[in-house]
Amino acid sequence: MPKIKKLSSRTVNQIAAGEVIERPASVVKELIENSLDAGADEIYIEVENGGKDRILVKDNGTGMAKEEVKLAFEKHATSKINDIDDLDDLSSLGFRGEALPSIAAVSKVKAETKQKDDLEGVEIIIHGDEIKSIDTVGCPVGTTIEVKDLFYNTPARRKYLNKTNTELAHVTSIVTRNALSKPEVQFTLIHNGNEIFFVPKAKSKLQNIKSIYGVDIAKKMVHVDEKNDYISIDGFLSKPEITRSNRKHIYTYVNGRFVENSLLKDSVMEGYKTLLPRKRYPITVIDLSISGNYIDVNVHPTKTKIRFRDEKKVKEEISNVVKSTLLKHDLVPTPDKEVKREVYEQEQKQKDSEDILQSTSFGNSQSTLDLEEEVDVKESKLPEMKILGILKNSYILTETPKGFSIIDQHAAHERINYEGLKNKYDKNISSQDLLSPKTIEVKPREAALIKANNELLEKLGFKLESFGKSTYRIRGIPVVLGEMQGEEIFYSVLDELSDLKTSSLEERKEELIKYMACRSSVMAGDNLSLTIAKEIIQKLGNTEIPYTCPHGRPTIINYTTKELDKMFKRT
Repeated sequence: MPKIKKLSSRTVNQIAAGEVIERPASVVKELIENSLDAGADEIYIEVENGGKDRILVKDNGTGMAKEEVKLAFEKHATSKINDIDDLDDLSSLGFRGEALPSIAAVSKVKAETKQKDDLEGVEIIIHGDEIKSIDTVGCPVGTTIEVKDLFYNTPARRKYLNKTNTELAHVTSIVTRNALSKPEVQFTLIHNGNEIFFVPKAKSKLQNIKSIYGVDIAKKMVHVDEKNDYISIDGFLSKPEITRSNRKHIYTYVNGRFVENSLLKDSVMEGYKTLLPRKRYPITVIDLSISGNYIDVNVHPTKTKIRFRDEKKVKEEISNVVKSTLLKHDLVPTPDKEVKREVYEQEQKQKDSEDILQSTSFGNSQSTLDLEEEVDVKESKLPEMKILGILKNSYILTETPKGFSIIDQHAAHERINYEGLKNKYDKNISSQDLLSPKTIEVKPREAALIKANNELLEKLGFKLESFGKSTYRIRGIPVVLGEMQGEEIFYSVLDELSDLKTSSLEERKEELIKYMACRSSVMAGDNLSLTIAKEIIQKLGNTEIPYTCPHGRPTIINYTTKELDKMFKRT
């Protein structure tokens, strides 16, 4: 058996460096954060071959004194904190003193730096932890660090680097997330001699969003600014019509520091609940300010992880603020190119399932509308509307003060039914007794599902009686499902539960209510009278979120007279 021995300091440093420096983007991250901590308002980044061959970060910050330069490349040397208590009130981005020594341990580094009142600067060259030279040089105020041949002395790590475009994408992501949170700083990114990213100094984060995402996206961002004794939230949220295919565009910061935290992203998505289609995500840039007593930032060497003392409270605060902020704004989409593309994709995905629903509907779906219920039109979230007609038995066309709107009759009615069922759930959704109770035989797996979800099914309006291990009698079904056959609809609910068997009770409840709302709504192709169409619009305006169905598809799209004039070349 081999004897235990102590590793050399160089080996230890190279192993430790791997915790901080994973790829070229890690180097860019650490150097940008050092530049920001030094007060720089202009940061220039240049990379070659995705950063695998060369990385240069130049800033106009305070620079370092000659006697500090060598110390800066030693392990756990930092100007950011003095002792452990400083972590409770940390304002800098870096603080562990690991960035520069970690970079130097696995690359060839040259650094030039100069302070404002110094006559000359200093240059240090380090190859893999070994200082090659320290000299005085002429250089501008600030710091320039050049990193070459990343992982040249740890080939096992270098061979796992990805293709140039992949590494460049990671670098661009690092620069983007810093630029979004620091509007007062100018960022430039050059790759192989070509400028691929430039964000000038700006007065607000919205201007930076405009520079990065374009003016059309910036116009459809809403400002969030909420504060209480526990937490404050500031930033911007995209309207539901602007979405992306992944969560990478949900940028979350805590006390000015970008953090990768699934809790924060989940909290944002909870606030968008039922406003977005499945697998579509918003663009958000939000910064949480919270006392250092409630967080732990010293979780991981890269400083992108964070731990909250009360995760439940943080999630509630964020989701409530996101939801309330969005609902203060008009979320009806307008037919620009972005919306047309999104709506087309969503409609294609939904078409087959809706055709199936139409073919398996039972009874007259219009009968589920209560025509005698009074509607308080004054509280409507929608503008005044005059019905012009119904297109293809699917879309209600209305004239509005600013132009006209198109309402999807199925999506609108689905939103109405969804919110009605949600509101009734706690008191149990009304059930209607079947004239002829249905006796069904189920498989052992289905019997287990029924047993595990018995209370949920009862609250949703299903009345069941057990007769042995695999036999049940259906005595009643939810009123909202009209005259649908109890046996078939119940099997459909079991199928839904089977797909949701690993979900939480709250998620199962949510998805089943969405399913019931869909099955009980008028469908595309149903022939509506203008009276019923009017009532759908009135009830839609009185829902909490009238802009989308519970699956996130738009219920209404607006066209303004100005847009029509432009189409007909009147302007």
